[in-house]
Amino acid sequence: MDGAEPGALRRALDDIARINPFFEVPALPAGQVRPLADLWRDPDYLDAQVAAVRARLAERARIAPQRVEARVAASLFFQGAAARLLSPAVASVLCHGVLADPDSLGWRTDAFGSLAPARTGERAHAVAPGGGAAALHRHVLTAVLDPMAGAVRARVPVASRLLWGDAASALAGAVQALAAARPGAAEAASRTGAELLAGPPLAGLGGPAEPGAGMAESFVRTTCCLYYRLPGFGKCGDCALHGRRPAAT
Repeated sequence: MDGAEPGALRRALDDIARINPFFEVPALPAGQVRPLADLWRDPDYLDAQVAAVRARLAERARIAPQRVEARVAASLFFQGAAARLLSPAVASVLCHGVLADPDSLGWRTDAFGSLAPARTGERAHAVAPGGGAAALHRHVLTAVLDPMAGAVRARVPVASRLLWGDAASALAGAVQALAAARPGAAEAASRTGAELLAGPPLAGLGGPAEPGAGMAESFVRTTCCLYYRLPGFGKCGDCALHGRRPAAT
């Protein structure tokens, strides 16, 4: 896995941005974004992001923010951030063989007030066919999501397995959205997702719901994001509380 050629990252991100907003990584000046690492290096910044999620959930549930459990807000914040990172990462790797280096990304606030990535540089890694899972593990799971999960758990009492289950669910969502938009990438997307779920930190946290199916076709997790604990809200489609388990492989 070597450096990508000049312009490769820009071309890849411009293309996959057409899939849906979760795949958008616009170019912005560094002064208009926060470094990715601020989420685990600046507790006040992390607290503010979780509080913003808590406020939005309270508004949707028509309750006071204090009635939204801190761990619910923390879980849904982490799942949302993981989805915004994994979606473009999976697509750029599988459709273009390129992956942004974390140092080329920063945090912006999207039109809905959610945290989302922006591109501030051109540093990227070329990813050979079959190397997607290893690249995603190194540059997304290990370099970004792992310290982010640690920072969240240092501020809010929430289980590590729950947060990594959120990441597994976000990965499945990315795989399924990519497969729907780019059917030619569906098989590789399912295979890459399965490789990531086969080892730590995602091992045992989810898998296809049907025997013989791939992640692009179905997914069920083994933990719960706690969304159902909001008044009037139900369980997510991949929730473990529906009583389903990943099919044996």
